[in-house]
Amino acid sequence: MRTRSETLGSLGRAPARTSRAPLDAPSPPSGEPQHDRGSVRRWLRGAFLDNIGLKFLSLVLAATVFLLVNTDKDREISARVGVSYAMPDDKVLVSERLDEIRVTIKGPWQRLRKFDEREVERINIDLRHAPSGDVVITPDMIHLPSGLNVTSISPRTVHVAFDKRIEKVVEVSPQVAGRPEHGFVVSEVKPVPATMRVRGAESTLRALSSIHTREFSFDGRAETFVAETEAVPPDGVEIEGSPGVVVHVTVDEELVTRRLPGLTVSVKGDGIDPAKWQATPAQVEITLTGTLLAVEKAKAAIVPVAKITGGDGKPREVDLSMEGLPPGIGVKVSPERVKVRPAKPGPAQPSP
Repeated sequence: MRTRSETLGSLGRAPARTSRAPLDAPSPPSGEPQHDRGSVRRWLRGAFLDNIGLKFLSLVLAATVFLLVNTDKDREISARVGVSYAMPDDKVLVSERLDEIRVTIKGPWQRLRKFDEREVERINIDLRHAPSGDVVITPDMIHLPSGLNVTSISPRTVHVAFDKRIEKVVEVSPQVAGRPEHGFVVSEVKPVPATMRVRGAESTLRALSSIHTREFSFDGRAETFVAETEAVPPDGVEIEGSPGVVVHVTVDEELVTRRLPGLTVSVKGDGIDPAKWQATPAQVEITLTGTLLAVEKAKAAIVPVAKITGGDGKPREVDLSMEGLPPGIGVKVSPERVKVRPAKPGPAQPSP
């Protein structure tokens, strides 16, 4: 009987696999080394399959070490960092304000992966005692997590220019939009407060006489109302106190004057036939004054009338009066008097 060979592994002695030829296996051809071919097959199987669990664990450990070593190399990323300013009390920054800069950050990849630019404190530039000119931004002004460094900053300088800070009282100008209901008009817009105290750069306030409010609408309004809004100062100007504004809007009926030319005079009187009288001039001009809605109503109903008293049939001058005139409407007639006379008979019609 053959004895089982053993293989010495790094974790102890373990029996090696043995290979037995089948009892009915054919004999190799003469001259072929049967013993050598079997040894090679057994060695290959042992190299791949013996202690397979230990070999898989070694492969995993090697891959992990490779990844840890290669992924922890220094790399660079780009980030944005905000900028804030400490301003002097008696000056105003009139140069373009830089609100953020771009920086390049270098460090191990494992740290860069956890980096969040939103957690970086804003760069505080102290201008309380700085003269006009360029202020340099240095890496020590940027506070990063441990292990990370700043390699570049863009831009590296901030240009600053100052103007004297002053105060001024300006008017409040309400901004309105829309149109009232037909026949009505906005007669007064009164803001409370009417003025506000503002402060800012002397060069800016020198030309500033008023500040606007946020826009509000009186579209479709037919009565007086009150609107609440707030003043909106221009850039670089601050309001002392509350920006709130209460606006009183007065809405009245619209007053208009309308001229109506070519209205036909109607002759009327007791005991007369209007068809047998004529007025000269036969048409007059009427001018109406009043609220828009009342004037529009009167235009369709008004009639100039020459009233005759007495039936003697003599020509005469009479004053014109208005029929169909609504109350509250002013009227002017041109001319104010007309001549009335019996109408001349027309040519006789031939008998049939």
